Amino acid sequence: MDLEQKGTSVSRREQAKSRYLAKKHRISDMPHYSPDAVADPDTAACPVVGMAVDTRAHASDWHAHRRAQLLYQAEGGVTLYLPDRVGQLAPLQAAWLPAGCAHRTAMHGRFAYRSLYFDVAAYPGLPVEPMILDVNPLLRELILRVTQWPADAALDAGQARIVDTLLDELAAAPAAPLHLPMPRDRRLAPIARELLANPACPLSIDDWAGRVGASGRTLARLFLAETGLPFGRWRTQCRLLAARARLAEGASVTAVAHAMGYASDSAFIAMYRRTYGEPPGRKKAPARS
Repeated sequence: MDLEQKGTSVSRREQAKSRYLAKKHRISDMPHYSPDAVADPDTAACPVVGMAVDTRAHASDWHAHRRAQLLYQAEGGVTLYLPDRVGQLAPLQAAWLPAGCAHRTAMHGRFAYRSLYFDVAAYPGLPVEPMILDVNPLLRELILRVTQWPADAALDAGQARIVDTLLDELAAAPAAPLHLPMPRDRRLAPIARELLANPACPLSIDDWAGRVGASGRTLARLFLAETGLPFGRWRTQCRLLAARARLAEGASVTAVAHAMGYASDSAFIAMYRRTYGEPPGRKKAPARS
């Protein structure tokens, strides 16, 4: 092949690549940001602001917004930390965070989220408690639509109707509290921190008693009083929360089962299925857009 033919071949490949990228852009039709490049939604002129972020593993520091936030997980997994509870978002779920709710997040593996921020002065009837919501196809499409709007303009009449419909769907969506309540007692706090960091920790409640300066019976009573769960059930919930994060990162079921302290894959799979209604490792269809 002479140089002219080679140049023509390269040019055609580049043109084909450009057409593919242009088509892909038209399909998505949505801005995709790095987390560090996203502007502050609390200062936007529009009463509802949407953002789309596609990237890899990322963790945020503790923060709060003046606006209420709807955090929709389109792909991957995110662990959401509040001062008194911890939750795990799976794809096709969203977290509702009321205005002023302090939180931090840890995103696992490759992830994509779509986030909406609502001015509470413009929408005074918004939920006041944090929760996790299942996102149906209509709610998903409404979220994606709002994410495309500019943040520096007022809503027109059509956009206002879309937001009203979105809020109706939000109110009707199946909701649950964040999964894992966190104890606040000074004797329980180090136990919770250790189990979140090391879910396979084998220490029993009596083993912990000598380490934190309280009897096993006292610790068991405090765990139930502060979290609503017996210690053993709280530890199981903690392990399953960590397991979902590891699975979202792409770890195998076997590796996750061992990392969570289960003696066998089958024991882990059975507990996971009882809790979530499906076996570990089954991925919902991604909702990228």
